[in-house]
Amino acid sequence: MAQDSKRDTIIEAARKRFAHFGVAKTTMNEIAEDLSISKASLYYYFPDKLNIYAAVLDKIIRESDISAAQFLRDNDTEAALLAYMDARFQFFNKNYNILEYLQSVTTDSKELRTVFDEVHNRQVTILSQILRHGKASGELVVADETKTASLFLDCLEGLHLKVLSHTQSFFPDKKEFQSLWKKEKEFAVIFFRGLRA
Repeated sequence: MAQDSKRDTIIEAARKRFAHFGVAKTTMNEIAEDLSISKASLYYYFPDKLNIYAAVLDKIIRESDISAAQFLRDNDTEAALLAYMDARFQFFNKNYNILEYLQSVTTDSKELRTVFDEVHNRQVTILSQILRHGKASGELVVADETKTASLFLDCLEGLHLKVLSHTQSFFPDKKEFQSLWKKEKEFAVIFFRGLRA
């Protein structure tokens, strides 16, 4: 139990430093100093900065309060989807200083792959629930909500690749981020109107 508490304390200290200074400008030594622990103690819990970064990403994603229920209260399916897209944008915007580090890492990291898979699964779940709501209300004709949600996310990923095709980056800069968000919303409207009953 004490180890879990220490690990959580390290993650929170790293999160604060990453959010304020950015990940690239933060060293393991600075995180250790913030906690008044030795660098060796820090390395006991996290072998390198990428591991602690993955843990911070996992924490901010798990703490985000995005759920399908909050979008479906009084909204039709299209409005619920657009509210979800706005919540995604706000999450990325709020955590941009942490997330922008993805520009400099490769996607073959086992630690990050686990986090990315979790994010994808959460998004599929939320979108499936929105689609299920639309199907139940008679707004949408959807054969398989999960497959349709996955297809929608695949198409968003295609938009990301298009926007980022002129760079070596996995993550958009702030200007690309704004452009991408607008395109995502335009695409979402077209996609969901195509599913209308």
